[in-house]
Amino acid sequence: MNGTDVGLEHGRMLDLLGSEAQLLTAATHDVHADAPVFSASGRTVGQTLRHLGDLCEDVLSWLGSSEAGRRWDLSDEPDLRELTNRFAVRMADLLAEFVSRPPDDPCPTWWPEQHTVAFWVRRMLHATTVHRADVQTAAGIEHTPIDPEVATDGVDEVLRVWFGYRLHSLQITATRPCSVGVHVPGRNWLITADPSGAAVTSSKDVATTTPDAVVGGDPSAVYLWMWGRLPNRAVETSGDPDAIAQFWGLLQLATR
Repeated sequence: MNGTDVGLEHGRMLDLLGSEAQLLTAATHDVHADAPVFSASGRTVGQTLRHLGDLCEDVLSWLGSSEAGRRWDLSDEPDLRELTNRFAVRMADLLAEFVSRPPDDPCPTWWPEQHTVAFWVRRMLHATTVHRADVQTAAGIEHTPIDPEVATDGVDEVLRVWFGYRLHSLQITATRPCSVGVHVPGRNWLITADPSGAAVTSSKDVATTTPDAVVGGDPSAVYLWMWGRLPNRAVETSGDPDAIAQFWGLLQLATR
């Protein structure tokens, strides 16, 4: 399996990842390292860049890259330029590694359903996209629109990989049973959660099950809302507000 149901081709994902990295780097030019990103991450811009640089190096290690052993020694109190430079260089190393390997090339991952390079391409695309939005917000820059296909794939990733799997691995469960339908144009998901666990099913067809509540709207809004970057008013909701609140709370625990 390729880890995505919406047809994002491997080469296009790599192009988008490179573009998102450039947008993020550009957004750091007129912002202070200590500027808060005003999102569920709770990080500053500097901490966001450090986190992404760490993530690039971690993924190089998962991939078994020859670059993995070349860890970047940051100064004791790195400024934003140093953090941004480290991110840009390590992202370039990561993109070079991705380009050199087919998407179905086996490698370790932390998601049991997929152990190929494609998992890491997808994971890095969404990590970079969400944090790019963070840094643009902190810099007072209007968000560059997120490609609707990327956002739709991101909704699928956060539901299947994080909500569907990561909650279980963290042994976090719902306090009461609930079901929530999630929809964006052309895609529907049904999540169920109770004290015994959580599950996600998806379909390109119109959902026939009636859930306790529904969340939907523009793909990029739903995507960023799930990552705690937008308030409830940014998406369309209906049904039981407690079910939506529990769903959102579980998402934040799964993705922190």
